[in-house]
Amino acid sequence: MSEHPTLSGMEAFASIGQGLPSRHRLTRDEVEKSQRNRIVVAFLQVAAEKGYAAVTIGDIVERAGVSRQAFYRQFPTKQDCFIGAFHTAAELALGSITRPLSELPHTDWRAGIAATMDRYLRAMAAAPKVTWTMQIECLAAGPEVAALYHQAIGQIAELYRITYNRVVRREDPGRPALPGESFDILVGGMSDRIRHCLYTKGAKAIPDLIPGFVATIMALFGEKPDPTEEF
Repeated sequence: MSEHPTLSGMEAFASIGQGLPSRHRLTRDEVEKSQRNRIVVAFLQVAAEKGYAAVTIGDIVERAGVSRQAFYRQFPTKQDCFIGAFHTAAELALGSITRPLSELPHTDWRAGIAATMDRYLRAMAAAPKVTWTMQIECLAAGPEVAALYHQAIGQIAELYRITYNRVVRREDPGRPALPGESFDILVGGMSDRIRHCLYTKGAKAIPDLIPGFVATIMALFGEKPDPTEEF
């Protein structure tokens, strides 16, 4: 079960800061969870706007609509807030990959991979500030947060590694075993292209990467390219 039940998907990052109504029937625990969610969303947005180094606790609590006391009940420092925000956003992003891939044994893996990539990249485009913070600012926030980023990248690579070895090669045992690093290189390269797109065209253009990414995965997995396809 998710630790953050009120964040049901990446669309949850689209709106923030309404606060709680003056009269509500939430328990103290529910209030604190609501405050935590608003804080992490506020951080992810403000970090994209100002850059991690320039973000202050005041910026975060103002955007989140909570008090400083509420912030410090959740996070001792700004760095701890980034770590909490990263875990929340990564959980949602990885879920958009894990759920479709987990269905592959029961579906056509080619269509499943295409659907997974489509869902993942469109979710990024739908939350541009979150995507910027998760892809750009996390690499400038010190080694602890950067390590979380690389850990998340490794988890995605592992999902593709498992898919190839347990689904693709099971369908066609003649396909060769691939070095484990192949999948790390695949995901690392795609991540680099996403960052390049953010810098040059913005998050709205990320879905344009879908055809090329899918074709690259298919080539790695041993599928013959469509000679009529253009990218």
